[in-house]
Amino acid sequence: MITTVYVSNLDFSIDEAKLRQIFGEFGEITNFNLPRDRDTNRPRGFCFIDFKDGRAVEAAISKMDGSELAGRNIKVNEAQKGYRGKPFSL
Repeated sequence: MITTVYVSNLDFSIDEAKLRQIFGEFGEITNFNLPRDRDTNRPRGFCFIDFKDGRAVEAAISKMDGSELAGRNIKVNEAQKGYRGKPFSL
């Protein structure tokens, strides 16, 4: 079962602490990745959140996909496999 969600269309002002607070209500977060631009160090507008179990993933997608966060409608989906079919490394 998938235990990682991909969250996109995030406002650049959203930080890891805020996202952990929001998504932590769905279950235990075991890993978190908020990629940053290498030149500006500004968040790139998406993140990966790894939960302890798949039920948290389903709950997060159900409740948060299409919801408004900091003035933007975010997308929350199951994370897809990464390069060469390997899961994204968090």
